[in-house]
Amino acid sequence: MTTPIKLRIIHETNPRKYFPAIYELAKDGSIELVGEHRYSVFKEWVRSWLRDKTGLVQRSKNALGDFLLRFKLPFIKGETIIIGFAPWDWRILLYRVLAKRNKILYQTSWHDWRINNTPRQPKPFFLKKKLQKVWHDFVKHPNVKVIAVTPVVAETVLNETGVKAQVIPHAVPNEFFEAGAAKKENNSQQLKLLYVGEISEKKGIKVLVNILNELNCDKISLTVVGNGPLVKLVESSPNNVTYLGPIYDRAKLAKVMSEHDVLMLLSQKTPTWEELFGIVIVEAIAAGCAVIASDHIGPRGILEQRDTNGLVAQNDEVSVKALINTLLTEEGALDTLKAAQNVAESYSTESIKLNWFKAIQEL
Repeated sequence: MTTPIKLRIIHETNPRKYFPAIYELAKDGSIELVGEHRYSVFKEWVRSWLRDKTGLVQRSKNALGDFLLRFKLPFIKGETIIIGFAPWDWRILLYRVLAKRNKILYQTSWHDWRINNTPRQPKPFFLKKKLQKVWHDFVKHPNVKVIAVTPVVAETVLNETGVKAQVIPHAVPNEFFEAGAAKKENNSQQLKLLYVGEISEKKGIKVLVNILNELNCDKISLTVVGNGPLVKLVESSPNNVTYLGPIYDRAKLAKVMSEHDVLMLLSQKTPTWEELFGIVIVEAIAAGCAVIASDHIGPRGILEQRDTNGLVAQNDEVSVKALINTLLTEEGALDTLKAAQNVAESYSTESIKLNWFKAIQEL
């Protein structure tokens, strides 16, 4: 009997959220998962408490394991290790040692690897080029293979480093497909909009609430799921806005999605950020929703070259309102949009885990 490949995950935040396909491979015995770590110890201890509501015992156990890993790094050998964090992050100085005696699958979702365009901009400035060189050397190491979440990401990695990346998108857990299969028809004569994510200005919640106020239609409702700095804005919104707070249980979130018609993601670019892959888009589609999203690089990569007007320019509120009115008033418009956006199956955990397993074997 073949011994399963030993695999370890090191990610910026929660490995289970971003690698459900890897956990499925471990579950069916295709690999042996020997570790799951977060690269930041104290910051992640706090974040998992505030955002994921992880219990004190579990998050403290995680933090201790993540802290001890740093001392073990030079001694780990013979493993396949998935590493996922942003380019130019200084922590590569710690984790690059793993490439000496292990095989590395470095996953990136960042779409622009030019020196001044990555999310981790080191200070002082003179360190930037030094870290850039360290990162370039890392991804070019013979034991490292780059996994890009989208083709656009793969293109920028190739242009800036000369390294050819394999494209493997994020996977959508089975709960969302199950919720979509059990979805009931909306007979309420009301268009049910949904927002899921960080409740902040850059994620478009302010724009969305303003649009609802301007439409002032009792046949449109909005449900908001998440947490963030603009919670009070949502809570003080009109009666047709319902705030559920954050939902951490994936099955429960999938059920909420299946009870709505359209996911709204009106993201707003900042100097250092735009909406990237947007896994919530594919989760919502799998659960039976249509999507209206800003024409950012992530949503565009999922929905481009499709006969759909679900993508809108981020400042074009007129088009957003017109599209909402069309879905509300024109018979069959919602079903037509859903059919045009029927892309979720290629992001299923079953499909993605095969891609990951092939990448692991080839490495």
